[in-house]
Amino acid sequence: MLAAFDFASYANAVHKLESGDRILLYTDGIVEAANASGDFFGQDSLGDLLKSTAKLSSSSAADSIMTSVRRWSARQDDDLTVLVCDYVNR
Repeated sequence: MLAAFDFASYANAVHKLESGDRILLYTDGIVEAANASGDFFGQDSLGDLLKSTAKLSSSSAADSIMTSVRRWSARQDDDLTVLVCDYVNR
């Protein structure tokens, strides 16, 4: 975990990964990017975008997410970071 805060609560979880699963790690600037009306990009939009890019390579999916968030955002004041990882069990 990066940048843990004393005031926040955190939980651990375990999820079994299957070959072909995709993991998305992202900073809060992605979901908190706001459009001209002040609406956040949000987790639902990010989830929909992740599903729609499922057939793309991890690199292309990350590029698509970044492009979509930048188009959504009227002004970006926070960092935008995504890491898309495809799990392959060999």
